[in-house]
Amino acid sequence: MLFKLNSTKLDSQIGSRIYLGLSEHNQELRERLFQLVILLIFLVGLCLTQTKALAQILQGAIEGIKFFQPSPDEYFFLSFKLSISTALLIESPLVIISIICYLFPALLSKEKFAFGSLLFLSFLLFFAGCIYAYKVVAPAALTFFFSYTKDILEPLWSFQDYVDFLWTLFLGCIYSFQIPVIQILLGFIGFCTAKNCLNWLRYVLLISTVIAAVITPSTDPITQIVFTIAIVVLYLTGSAFLFALEKLGIIT
Repeated sequence: MLFKLNSTKLDSQIGSRIYLGLSEHNQELRERLFQLVILLIFLVGLCLTQTKALAQILQGAIEGIKFFQPSPDEYFFLSFKLSISTALLIESPLVIISIICYLFPALLSKEKFAFGSLLFLSFLLFFAGCIYAYKVVAPAALTFFFSYTKDILEPLWSFQDYVDFLWTLFLGCIYSFQIPVIQILLGFIGFCTAKNCLNWLRYVLLISTVIAAVITPSTDPITQIVFTIAIVVLYLTGSAFLFALEKLGIIT
């Protein structure tokens, strides 16, 4: 959205600020959402042209398996599903940034710094969760199933089921890796402290085992153990962040 401003008046008033009303902010948000929709359509189209490359990347999580197509149109419709999912995954950080930009004018300077730091940490954990799912969790789960049946059954898997399996693992890891961010947010509002987090560790061990059993798409123990270890390590990392922030006086 374009604003007509008197540049000479602005130059004469050094240090002055321009405040937008709520209606202008809402209009700006609508324009950003429209741009995100256009970008999403562009990304979906781009991913459709690179479906083969995306399928090869997913297939690279484990070697030695072959896929079959139970129906002639399965891969065709799966291409759309895979393209839309990938486009949403790529654009999700931009959606969060747009929401943050809408909320930023209502925050104080200290709150903006804290919010921006949490946003940066959340993005790092987002990409770390994707890498962990692709490099650790998926190979561990697929290797378990592959080795369990390789002497009896030929490893021919439906590519549809394979993609759904990996997508569930990716979402589980991405959500689980946001645990430190949630802990810090709860610390800012005074709901928990580093001491409380350590006192709750025994319950976290139990809850993490239950969560790992729920969010994993299979019942094999290897995947659940890998998920449980990740959740506990992330919880301890969040507790360490809380302890450091309390010592620095940022959280009181």
